[in-house]
Amino acid sequence: MWIVAGLLVAGVCWLRWPTFDFKVWNVDEAIHATVARTILDGGVLYRDAVDQRTPLTYYAVAALFRVAGENNVWAMHALAAALIAATAFGLFMLGRAWRGAAAGLWAALLYAVFSTTLFYPGDAYALNTEWFVAAFTTGAAWLVWRGSFAAAGLLFGLAFLSKQPALLDLAAPLAMLAYVVLTERTPWVKVVVLLAGFMAPVLLVLAYFAAHGALADFHFYAWQYNLQCYGPEVGATERVVSALKPFQLLWAKYPLVLTAGIGAAGYVCFRVLQRQPDNAEKAENPKLLYVLAWSVTSLAGAAAGGRGFDHYFIQFLPAGCLLCALGLDGLARWARQHRLARWTQPAAMIFGALIIVQFGHSVLVARRQPPLPVDPSWRVSAYIREHSAPDDRIFVWGYHPDIYLFADRRPASRFVYASFLSGLIPWTNTAPGRDTAYAIVPGAREQLLRELAAARPVFVVDCSAGPNRWWNKYPPDTFPQLAEFLREEYQLVEAGQFVPQGFRLFQRRPPGPRAEVQPAAVELPRETAATLKLGAITASLEPIRARAPHGVNRSLVEGRLEYFMHAPASLVYRLPAGGGRLRGGYGFKPGAYAADNPAPTDGAEFLIRWRPASGGEQVLLRRLLRPREDPADRAHQSFHLDLPAGPGGELELVITAGPAENATSDWTYWSDILLETVR
Repeated sequence: MWIVAGLLVAGVCWLRWPTFDFKVWNVDEAIHATVARTILDGGVLYRDAVDQRTPLTYYAVAALFRVAGENNVWAMHALAAALIAATAFGLFMLGRAWRGAAAGLWAALLYAVFSTTLFYPGDAYALNTEWFVAAFTTGAAWLVWRGSFAAAGLLFGLAFLSKQPALLDLAAPLAMLAYVVLTERTPWVKVVVLLAGFMAPVLLVLAYFAAHGALADFHFYAWQYNLQCYGPEVGATERVVSALKPFQLLWAKYPLVLTAGIGAAGYVCFRVLQRQPDNAEKAENPKLLYVLAWSVTSLAGAAAGGRGFDHYFIQFLPAGCLLCALGLDGLARWARQHRLARWTQPAAMIFGALIIVQFGHSVLVARRQPPLPVDPSWRVSAYIREHSAPDDRIFVWGYHPDIYLFADRRPASRFVYASFLSGLIPWTNTAPGRDTAYAIVPGAREQLLRELAAARPVFVVDCSAGPNRWWNKYPPDTFPQLAEFLREEYQLVEAGQFVPQGFRLFQRRPPGPRAEVQPAAVELPRETAATLKLGAITASLEPIRARAPHGVNRSLVEGRLEYFMHAPASLVYRLPAGGGRLRGGYGFKPGAYAADNPAPTDGAEFLIRWRPASGGEQVLLRRLLRPREDPADRAHQSFHLDLPAGPGGELELVITAGPAENATSDWTYWSDILLETVR
C-alpha cells in the first residue's frame, strides 16, 4: 500500500513538474490568489472579496499562502498535484477493497494519467476547485465502504463547500443506503448519521459568515446570483449536450478505455436491476449501485454549468475512472474464466497492453508539449509593479484578475473582476450588441465608487481597449460615474505601449491643481461654428458649442457636404422637442492611412450622444475606425438614428483621438448631417 502511495506521488509530480512554475493556467487561479490575499489581510469572502463559488477553496489557498508566501503559484500547482495523488490513492484503495489489487491499480493509473493528459492544459494544470471536489468525494466513498457514515457526510459537506454542484454527489450514498434499507430491512439511522455529518461543516460555515456580518452576502453571491443570473444563461438542452464532453474526450484519446467503461456500466446496470440475485450478488450490489449512482450524479454536477469546460468534468473523473477500472478488471476475470481461456486471456492481455502503450505515448507527448502563451496583461502588470509600492492598491475594470497576481498588488475593491458591475456572464451573453444591464448586481456600482474613493488606487487598468475576455463591450463611458472618476482623478499613461496590447493604464494624478489641456477646451470662433450647421427638414441649426483645436473645413466632396475636423473635436446642437431621425456619415480622409504616410493614424472613435432636457445621457452611436488595420474602415460610413421623443435636449457629435489618444494623422470628418424632426 505504501509503495503504491509513493509511486503515485512521484509519478504525478513527475508528470506535472514542468507546469509548476507557469505564471497562471486559467482565470480561476488568478481569482483564487487575489481573494486569498484579501482573506490574509483580515477580509471576509463575499463581504470584502467577491466570487460566486462556495468558500472552502479560497480559504485553502489563503492557508497555503500563509505557509508558502503570497502569490506563490508554484505552491498552488504543487497543491493540485498533491490532491490528484491523494485522489488516485483513494481510488486504489476503493478498487482494491471492491475487486482486488488489479482493479485498484487500474483506477489509480487511469486517474493519474487522465488528470494530466485528458483535458485542455489550461484546465488540467490549474488549481481548480474540482480537484478539491474529486478528493473529498473519493475519500467519502472510501469512508462509506468502511461504514464511517458521519465522517463520509463531513467530506461530502466539504465537497459542497468547494463547489455547489458537488451537492448532487450526496445522492450516491443515499441511493445505496435506500437500496440496503429496502432489501435488507435495516433501519434508516445511517441516513440520519450521513446527513448530520454533511450538515456539520455547512452549519459551521454559516455561523462564521453570520458572525462576520457577511451571511447575506454569502447567500447572494454563492447561491442567489447563480440561480438568478449565471445559471439561466444556459438552457436545459445545452446542459444535456455538455454531458457528452468526457465521452467525446475519451473517444478521441482513449477509445479502448471508453469501451471498457461502457461495458462496465452495462454490467453494473444489469446486476443492480436483476430481480433475483444470489447471496454473493446481494452483498456486492450496494457497492455497484454506489459507483453507478456516483457516476451519474458527478456527471450531472459537471454538466450543470452547461458550458462544457474541461475542468468541470474533473468532478466526474474519479467515478468514471473507477467504473472503467472495474470494466478492465472484469474483462481480465472473464477471460480467465471463459471456456476458451487459452484464447480469451491473451486477447485481454493485449487489450490491457495497448492501453498501457497508449498511456505511455500520451504522457511523453504531454511532457514535451510547449506551455500556453502568457496572458498579455503581464506587460502592463510589470509596469504597475515597477512604478508603485508593495502596499499600493490598484483596480482593474475588466474580467482580468490576472493583473492583481502579475502586478503583486492588492485590489482596491471587493470586485476582483468587474462582471458583477457590467452584467457580463462570462462565456455566455458576450455578443457585441447584447445589452447586459439586466445582470448588473443591484447597488454594486455605487458600492464600487465608494470603495475607490476610500482606497484611491494608484493605478486603474481599463481592459476595454481590446477583446480581453469580451471586455471591449464595456468602455468606461458605459459606466458614466466611473468615467467621470477617471477624468477627475487620473491621467492616461504609456498609451502607445499598452493600448495596442488591449489595455488603458490610468495613474492617479499627483496632488495640486490639475493642468488643463487647453487645445481641447478652445471654442471655435462663432463665425466659424455658424458654418457647421445641422441640416434639418424645416430649418438648419447652428451648434451651441463647437470645439476643434486643429481647425475645421466645410466643403463639398463627391456630392457630400463634408465637415472636415481633425480629431479631437465636438459639435453640440440644441434640438427642439418631439424627437425625429438623424442621418449622415463619417470617416477618414485617405491620406490618413496612406502607405506613404510616415506617421499614419492609429484610429479614431466617432460618438453621437443625446442628453435630453429631462436628464441622463444616451450614446446613440459609438464606432472605432482603424483604417490602417481594417480595410473595411476606409470606406465612407453611414448611419440612421432614431432620436427619443420628449422635451428636446442636446445632441453632441464627438470625434476622439482613439484609445491611445494619439491624434497624429486623425484626418476625420462628418458629412451630410441631417435632422428629420417630428412635429
